[in-house]
Amino acid sequence: MKFKNLFAGALASAMLLSGASALAEERPNIVCHKADAITIDGSLEDWNLDSPAVVKDAAQVIRDLSFWQGENDCSMKVYAAYDAENLYLAFDITEDTPYGAIEMLPIDGEDNLKVYISTDPAADPARTAYGTNDFLVYLIMDEGYWDTAIDRSMVEKDLRQRFVSAGMDGGESVIEGYVCGTQMTTTGFIFECAIPWATFSNKNIPVYTPASGDTLSVNFAITDISYPCPGTEYIPQMAWSGTSAINTNPSEWGSMTLE
Repeated sequence: MKFKNLFAGALASAMLLSGASALAEERPNIVCHKADAITIDGSLEDWNLDSPAVVKDAAQVIRDLSFWQGENDCSMKVYAAYDAENLYLAFDITEDTPYGAIEMLPIDGEDNLKVYISTDPAADPARTAYGTNDFLVYLIMDEGYWDTAIDRSMVEKDLRQRFVSAGMDGGESVIEGYVCGTQMTTTGFIFECAIPWATFSNKNIPVYTPASGDTLSVNFAITDISYPCPGTEYIPQMAWSGTSAINTNPSEWGSMTLE
């Protein structure tokens, strides 16, 4: 009986380990290319476009699916690049009602882009709770204002290292050194931005130093108000990877590998 118990325990441990490994292997991954003189102007001409995070399927709608009207209503491709100072992101967005942010709505109900990122390449991709180096960034699509916010409410207090949420009431940009640019297209718009790596640091959390070969947990989401008016009740949201649980569970994120 003792031998059977030991065998059963070993088997259970092996299954847990293999399950975690399989989860990591199943995660979608993109390449974060080395930035080569990227100009933040809403053009993709200076971007390497060979490894996008694609968001276009019904299975990627994580909120109010019945109000999503298909790929032409809301979808996107996301490209990533980096240098020593910044993370660069470009969003090629198909949307029939661009720039629908309304200050009267909660920040997660406005037209926005959400960037989920860990700056710890050693973090367990199968972790189910946010850690010290996990961040959720809001980029608000309000033409002429381009507010930003950082949500840390899901990080346990003793893990926050005094890095708390900022800008979640809307109406401000909380990312120092943030630069963005946009251009309208025939199907929607291009949105580019540069986010300093220092954004994800404070006196207790060191600035991440990007290194070729590092793999970081990331995810991208888009929120689309189809009929921008106060009191909008149903606002579809799509994500590259996972379900609505991505807001509290990083195991559902994807990843990016630095070139």
